[in-house]
Amino acid sequence: MIYAKHNIIRVKHRKALLMACAVAAMATGYSSAASAAEWLFGPYVGITEKYTDNAFGTAENTKDDLITSLNTGFTLNGDGNHLQLAAEYDLSYDIYAKNSELNGFRHNLLASSDVELVNEHLFLETQIAFTEETLSRSGNTSFVDRTVSSDRTRVLNTRISPYYLQDFGGNATGLAQYTYSRVDFFETDVGAATSNPSDSQTHRIDLALGSGRNFNRTTWLLEILGVDSEVQNGDNLRRGTFSASGQMPINRTVALLGTTGWDEFDAENVDNQSISGYFIGGGVRLTPGPRTDLSLQVGHRYGTGIADMDLTYLISSEAVFTASYNVDIQTAGQSLADTDILDRDGELVNPNFTSTGYVDSITKAKTLSMSLSGVKGRNTYSATTSYVQRNFLSNGTNDEVVAVDGSYARQLSSQLELSLLGGYSEVLDAEVAGTKDTAIYGQAALNYQFNQSLSGSFTYGYFNRDSETDTSDLRENNISVSLRKSF
Repeated sequence: MIYAKHNIIRVKHRKALLMACAVAAMATGYSSAASAAEWLFGPYVGITEKYTDNAFGTAENTKDDLITSLNTGFTLNGDGNHLQLAAEYDLSYDIYAKNSELNGFRHNLLASSDVELVNEHLFLETQIAFTEETLSRSGNTSFVDRTVSSDRTRVLNTRISPYYLQDFGGNATGLAQYTYSRVDFFETDVGAATSNPSDSQTHRIDLALGSGRNFNRTTWLLEILGVDSEVQNGDNLRRGTFSASGQMPINRTVALLGTTGWDEFDAENVDNQSISGYFIGGGVRLTPGPRTDLSLQVGHRYGTGIADMDLTYLISSEAVFTASYNVDIQTAGQSLADTDILDRDGELVNPNFTSTGYVDSITKAKTLSMSLSGVKGRNTYSATTSYVQRNFLSNGTNDEVVAVDGSYARQLSSQLELSLLGGYSEVLDAEVAGTKDTAIYGQAALNYQFNQSLSGSFTYGYFNRDSETDTSDLRENNISVSLRKSF
């Protein structure tokens, strides 16, 4: 990415899981932070009855089935001056009436914590996501939570990051940060993939020195980045980057942007000289009012012309529109590990989902994303669209994927809510011939709150994938009724 933001603050399954949990426990167990925080713990149990007209996710000779899903779990939130923690865990067991070979457990764990260990200086961030995914676009999938017959893998995505901040008298702010991340893949109870992707681990060091609070619109930033990403049975990536960037105001609404620096890559099976070397970029930041902030730069990096854009527009106090475009080089494991588990509103989201399909390769990815979200009265809505083009640097092939997703919810009464969500995605260009496809999916639900601790829902879902290869076609309708009891 040629534009550096000027705000600095802005083995095995069991072994890896225990390591992540131990670090999270160390963070949340830090005595002064934990004792001062407010804690909310919400355990629950639930049952869901589901009907599907395509239990095995086949293109032909589909079989229907009734599924009973039993689940239990909890939510946990800690909020204090020195601690922010959010976690949720759900354990489900699916029982098929006709096809008992599909019976099995499913796990879903998401957790994030940020602890201030030394007042205003030393912090520790951790995050963990343990989910069940279909990482191939042509794999069996369903628009309802259940076990499926094949092409599934469990993804354990963990990240641990201590960092140190130092204020130099308001003139500069320094950051020193170390990040260790892992992405591990394991077989599922049911429908395991023929071969899981390669496990990976990444060590990353960030050093930065930027303008302090005494600077207003004129800002500057110096950064050093070091990355060592190791991929089991895959291509390793080492990277070093130095960059210098600045912002100089012309008037109240216009500022000039500039970035320069050097990248050095040492990656396996890649022409490192073609992507290493100097980079330079220049552009403009426009703030015509308190509701609009647009930054745009163009320049040269990774051996080619490049552009970078960030836009935030506050349509009103109830709605916001954001857009971004960037280019980066990374391994597949990094693409998952670098995805934040918290969204703009601080809500947990699954970082292990990918609309492009997971491929063990080093890529140069161009990503354009746009998002609209808001709340108006009883209505909550969001819409996102993304375009991703990946160049696989080991063999020169490409793929392109475009996706659109939206959601809408309306509180019909104090107890009844209507929710809708759906989307469309298409492979415009595929790395492997014959694997282009389009997918349409949607869901409608009525959610009813019987009392403070008992809720229920009725849901209809639809999924339709048309592929160049007929055997990869997939269509499914499903209906579910669920009850959930909180304690």
